[in-house]
Amino acid sequence: MRRPTYTPASYIKKAFRPGERSLPRSEIIDRLEQDVSAIDPIAGCEAILEEVLQMSPSPIQAGRTEAIVELTYKPHQVFDLAYRYLRESHTAKTIEQIIPEIRKKTQLSWNQVVRLLELERDMRFIQYIEDKRWYLAEWKVVNDQVYAYAQNHDIALLSLRGLTHFLETIMGLPSKEYAFLPHLDDRFAIDGDTVRVQVGRDGEPVVEASSIAAIEEGAVAAPAPVFVAEEVAASVMTHTNEVQINIEEESEMNMNGTQGQPVLREVDELLKQAVQRLEARNKQMGQEVVDNFQQSNLQAIEELMQEKMRNEEIVMGIEQVLATIEQQ
Repeated sequence: MRRPTYTPASYIKKAFRPGERSLPRSEIIDRLEQDVSAIDPIAGCEAILEEVLQMSPSPIQAGRTEAIVELTYKPHQVFDLAYRYLRESHTAKTIEQIIPEIRKKTQLSWNQVVRLLELERDMRFIQYIEDKRWYLAEWKVVNDQVYAYAQNHDIALLSLRGLTHFLETIMGLPSKEYAFLPHLDDRFAIDGDTVRVQVGRDGEPVVEASSIAAIEEGAVAAPAPVFVAEEVAASVMTHTNEVQINIEEESEMNMNGTQGQPVLREVDELLKQAVQRLEARNKQMGQEVVDNFQQSNLQAIEELMQEKMRNEEIVMGIEQVLATIEQQ
């Protein structure tokens, strides 16, 4: 089945580690062989290396001896500007899209940028087969995680417009560190702004168990009992006023030699219950976000995010009151 696959040049780039400028041919081949997906079942890793050495431009060249392979990259501002552009936009770009952005920040002509900007040489940029766009090598492909999550939670449709919400809010992944490539993966089908998740053979997810385990660490908790945030907030305000009144009464009672601690303990317990209810509501909202994401209801997702922020503010207020009680 088709999956996102590096181009031969990108495989070679990934074989080099930060700070390395040259490597023995045997070491490059060993590293390629450790990545099973890099091996051409017909030609093999040796053929991949030879193919890239013959490319023009190429990220590598033969060293002083044929046994050594060196990088061809030479630093220039056009590479740094291209890197910054992709990192800030967090979107793969074609060379035709990158050049105009570089020209905005330099005095170089179009032909000069074209001549200098050979991203094939820069180790920070990679490409995938069947895709002319350039990606940053630091981005991790998130296809396996998304597919595993969709299968485990019966999600059939994904919205590309809401992908950032999905990765960060639902799956707990920092979206700026990941790249989702459904157009290069047979497990997904794109229809406009919607991605349809294809069911695996016999309904089973086509994903390694290790990938499922990794994603389940950040999975959304099961639905919790329903509590309305406004109701909890009103309850919190009532309890807060009670705390202030009881603290004043307690001080007066203590002056008269009367014990007021049982009242504070009762209020303390009520406020802790309010915190638990708010936390339960926050967990429940995770499942609601999943449901709204299936329906591409971004407005509902935004409202849930705002409610979550309000709940967190209320919890902070309660914790301040609880701290006051502990000091009594």
